[in-house]
Amino acid sequence: MSQYFQLGLGHSPLSTGLRFLPWTLTPLLIAPAAGALADKIGSKPLMALGLAMQAAGLAWIALTATGTTGYGQFVAPLVLSGVGISMAIPTVPAAALNSVPQSDVGKASGVQGTLQRFGAVFGVAIVVAVFSANGHLSSAAGVVAGFRPALAAAASFSLAGALTALATARRRTPALAAPQQEARVLASAGR
Repeated sequence: MSQYFQLGLGHSPLSTGLRFLPWTLTPLLIAPAAGALADKIGSKPLMALGLAMQAAGLAWIALTATGTTGYGQFVAPLVLSGVGISMAIPTVPAAALNSVPQSDVGKASGVQGTLQRFGAVFGVAIVVAVFSANGHLSSAAGVVAGFRPALAAAASFSLAGALTALATARRRTPALAAPQQEARVLASAGR
C-alpha cells in the first residue's frame, strides 16, 4: 500500500504515512477493548469477525484503487480494515494459549509466535509474487495494475483466516485461569 500511495498516486513518504493513520491508529483504541471482550465471550468470534472485517476493508481498497482515486475514498476501508485487524491481534495469541494445559503454555506461545512470523513472511512473498505477475514499479499505471490483485490476494488470506477461526473447535482449558484450577486441585487434596 505504501508503494501504491507513493508510486501510484504520487504522495511523499510523510504524506503516505499520515494517510495510513486511520488504519494504524486503530490498534491503540480497539485492541485493548477486543482483548477485554475476548475474556468475556471468547476469542473465536472476535478473530472471525476481525479477520472478516480486514478482508472486507482490503477488498474494498482493491476495488477502489485507481491511478486517480482520491484519499477520501480510502478512509472508510482503512478504518474497517484497521478495526478488523485490531480485533484479531490480541485474540489469536489468547486463543492459542487458552487451548492448551498450563504446562504447555510456553510451548504454545513459542509455536504461535513462530507460525505468526512465518505466516507474515509467506503472505508477503505471495502478495509480492501476485504484484509482480500483474504489474511493475516503473510507472504509476504498472503499480496500480499490480496493486489491485495483490491486495485482493491479501484480502483472500484474511477471509481464509476468518473461515479458519469459525471452523476451529472451542476447547476450554484456559491457561489464564490455571491459578483457579490449581487452587481447586489443592483444595480437593485437603491442603
